[in-house]
Amino acid sequence: MNPLIGMIANQLTGPVVNQISEQIGADSGSTQSAINTALPMLLSAMGNHGNPDELQQEAQNQGGVLDDVMGFLGNSQSSGIGGMLMNQFLGGNHSAIANLVGQQSGLNSGAVMTLLGILTPIIMGAMGKSTEGSDASGLSQLLGAAASSSGGNDLLGAATKMLDADGDGNVMEEIGGLLKNFI
Repeated sequence: MNPLIGMIANQLTGPVVNQISEQIGADSGSTQSAINTALPMLLSAMGNHGNPDELQQEAQNQGGVLDDVMGFLGNSQSSGIGGMLMNQFLGGNHSAIANLVGQQSGLNSGAVMTLLGILTPIIMGAMGKSTEGSDASGLSQLLGAAASSSGGNDLLGAATKMLDADGDGNVMEEIGGLLKNFI
């Protein structure tokens, strides 16, 4: 399993998913489905649209999120932090991602936007922990490997298979095409 994906998977366990479910007003099954759909899209978008040096710096700043994910979720400012990070590193792409996640999971747009705001700092925290002592090129390589991961045993496997329309194991062109349709 890719180290970044493994780190994220270790954080998004039952109690965390249940807490996120409560915050977005959805059942845990729908929340898990939305998480599985959103993660490869967020990783891809960050890798393709974020400034690598700024992304690396902010990932290092968010590394502490992983030290207490439940505490982060209990912080009333958590989704606001994520919203700021989405605007900074995804630009307008987070709306397209939210639309796609909503279509796949059945969650309404408000719930999905809140979910993306929660997931973004968790992902960035994992990136920060995974690349400690590394530079921006190390982060870019890590993001590329994670976004193109298609293993069936990891957190992103199901979503990757669902998104990989041509079955080539590379979801990057499908995600890019889907995002272009919404932009």
